[in-house]
Amino acid sequence: MLTELGASGRTGALHVGGTPGGVFYLVAGRIAYAESPAAPSLAERLIGSGRLSPQTWRAAYAEGHRARRVGRILLRDGWLGQHELALRVVAAIAGATHALLRQADAPARFVPGERHWLGEVTPGTRTRARPRLVRRRPRARTPA
Repeated sequence: MLTELGASGRTGALHVGGTPGGVFYLVAGRIAYAESPAAPSLAERLIGSGRLSPQTWRAAYAEGHRARRVGRILLRDGWLGQHELALRVVAAIAGATHALLRQADAPARFVPGERHWLGEVTPGTRTRARPRLVRRRPRARTPA
């Protein structure tokens, strides 16, 4: 289903049931954010690393979550640079995606238009919603 939504350029949220479950947030067919209880969230990553204090995170979230601009507020107020935020978002997406894609038989439902409170940070933070299998090539042997 994720592949189909990506190929068709859909925007919304793909809610994945089961254990641990979670959500993929798509914008124009690309994963803009993903979350699952099985992976650390952006907030957990920023606070846990000491990069932001819990108070700073709460203030940014309180100001921006309804308008889906938390990321923009963190950038505007200078708490994070655009590249750092983008990398941390990609790490959060990767962690959640790893957990969610392991649930091949989990029920899923798509909610068109639903967006995440983080908001769009930069086009560079989005990942095409087309999971691929990675094929490993054998290493070339060097002559002894």
